[in-house]
Order: sequence, then structure tokens, then C-alpha cells
Amino acid sequence: MMIDNFKIDKKNTLICLLAAILIVIFHNLNIDWYLKNIIIPFGLLLISITVILQYNKQINKKAYFMLIPIILTLISDVIIKIDISNKIINVFLLPILIFTFFFLLVNKNYKISLNNFPLLFKLFPNNLFKNIKLLKPNITKEKNNKIINVILGLIIGIVVSSVILLLLVSADDYFDAFLSKIIFIYDIDISSIILLIVSFIVLFSISINSIKAKNIKMNEEKYKIVDKTIVITVLSVINFVFLLFLISEISKLCGNFLKIPKGYIYSSYAREGFFQLLFVTLINYFVIAYLMYKTKDVYKDRTVKILILSLVCFSVLLIFNSYYRMFLYIRQFSFTILRLQVVLFLLMELILFTIITKKLIKELKNDGVIFLIIFSTFYVINLYLCNDWFIKIISNVFKPLKG
Repeated sequence: MMIDNFKIDKKNTLICLLAAILIVIFHNLNIDWYLKNIIIPFGLLLISITVILQYNKQINKKAYFMLIPIILTLISDVIIKIDISNKIINVFLLPILIFTFFFLLVNKNYKISLNNFPLLFKLFPNNLFKNIKLLKPNITKEKNNKIINVILGLIIGIVVSSVILLLLVSADDYFDAFLSKIIFIYDIDISSIILLIVSFIVLFSISINSIKAKNIKMNEEKYKIVDKTIVITVLSVINFVFLLFLISEISKLCGNFLKIPKGYIYSSYAREGFFQLLFVTLINYFVIAYLMYKTKDVYKDRTVKILILSLVCFSVLLIFNSYYRMFLYIRQFSFTILRLQVVLFLLMELILFTIITKKLIKELKNDGVIFLIIFSTFYVINLYLCNDWFIKIISNVFKPLKG
């Protein structure tokens, strides 16, 4: 759709202007920094553009489910004070969630995938200055001349009035005090004016781009050609390493039949390795995901499929191994925020590997949406549970061993 032929509804402009005014008002209030600079601006962005998009008759109502993680993330600091690291993550995560919601709302063909992730940037800052041109009124030459004459009259009037005011102020002290009082009452904050203009331009541009998003075509999936022999060799080597690790673990937990190392005790077993194992499972996941989503034809091969399934099985065993080590450690030293986050992350990984397995055995549709739901759910759980108040509760329930 050409920018010159695009017609804008006056309601769009008024809604964006009202939202921008509210942003400025709340910004000048003496309230929590995160509330007035993050929650309120993102909240007004969400509300204003959603209202504007309601005029589109072909909206996708299923997109409203996206409001659940968005709203829970927005109000997390209001309900429970989150730490600074989560606040920083929210600043980057909220635009992604909100823009994904806008795309889903107006474009039923939008497919959530890494391939289409760059499309989110078409909502902002794409066409920022071109969209501003839409605010230019369509006027005739006669009206244009009248506007120019009014502006010229204002300039002349302001210059002459300024001279008169200076003379009157110097001639009458009472008028001088009266004028000073008026100026003080209507003191103009330049930073607020700048914030109002910037907020309006951003909101207006995002609203226009969101309306146009219904006509954006999805990017085609791009696959890389990887030699099947290379894939089989790489997977075989990785699986062999995990087989050796599995034998070592069995020996460690079943009488140490390998007789190494001497003096190995359970306290050191519980204390070591769960973070390293967590990163290993992440590496496995990315290897498997790359083969399945970027070399789609490769994993259809039976041998490759068996090797990937083997790697999934080893990954699941590593997750349970990490759980076992972590809970041995928690049993001795209780919960902390970091330990609870590790437990939640391992659970998320377990679910992700389950999804991968299902897709490998049987084709899975809309897996991008499923992954988004999983990531959003666990992120929200992390916001609300991985805090000091909840740690105190579960620490009282799962008290560490004494001695």
C-alpha cells in the first residue's frame, strides 16, 4: 500500500494524542520510576493501538490470548517488586510480546518463527518519518494562503505586542507583578513538550504500521543443505561422548564398579556440575533444533532420526541428573532464587524436548506458537515466584538437613 494513497482516520490521531498526553502527565508525577517510565508507557501503547485496530473488521480474536503474558509481565512490579535484572529483561521483552500481539491481531497469516521475527521491526521504527507526512492536511491553495496570512499576522502581532508589553511593564509595577504571576502559573516545561511530541510520533507511527501489517507477506522458510554423512558423523560422535558419561554416572551411583576416583563422596556429587550440565543440555537442544528447523530434509532420514532421538534421550537423562544433584544440594542448603530458577529452567527444557520429540515422530503444526506459550509461561512464573517472599515460604516447607 502506497503511503500517498493511505487514508488515516481522525480517531487514530486523537487516540494517539490522548495516550501521549497521559504519558506526559504520569511522567511528571512523583511515583515509582518503573511505573511511570515502563508500565504506563507500554500499557498505553498496548491499549491505544489495540483500540485503533478494533476498527479492522478482520481481526484475529485468537490473538487476545497474548494479552495474558503481556499484562502479567506489565503489572509484575506492581503486584510484587521484581529485581532490577527482571526489570531490564522486561524492557526488551515487552516490545516483542506487544508487537507480536499486534501482528497476530491484524494478520491471520502471521507465523511465529525466527524466520519472521524481523517483521516485528516493521512496526517500529520502520517508516517513522513517512508516517508523519500523513498528518499533513489536504488543503486548497485558497486555504493555504489564509493559513500563511494568519501565521504572518501572528508574527507581526507578537512582535508589536512584545514592545507594548515591555513599555507597560516598565510603566506599571502592579501590572508587572500580575504578568509575572500569570507566567509563573503557566510555566511551560520544555522536556514535557519534547516527551509529548516524541510519544505522539512513536504511537502514531506504530498505529499506522500496525494497520498496514495485515498486508505484509510472510517470509518463506529458508533451509540449508547439509551433507547427510557429516550430520550422521557429528551426531554419532556426540552420542558416544554421552554414552561414556552415562556409564560413568551408573558406576558412580551403583557401587563405583569403575573404581574411580577414590574417596568420592555424595556431598561433592551434589555440589558439582548442575550448571555445566544445564549448559550441555542447551547445546544439545540448539544442535537438534538447527537440524530440524534449518535442514528439514536431513532429519527425515531414518538413521539421522534415530541419532537425534538418542541425543534427546541423553539430554533428558542429563536433565534428571541435574535435578537429582540440585535437590541433593537444596536438601542440604535450602532454596535460593538462583536455585529455584535453575529448577524452573530444567522443567522448561524437559517440556521443550518433549515437543521436539513429538515433532520428530509426528509432524507438529504451529510449534512456533507452542514455543512462545512455553517461554512466556515460564518467564511469568519466574517473575512471580523467583523472589525473596516465595523463597521464604518454600524454605520453611523444605527445611535443610541439620548437621
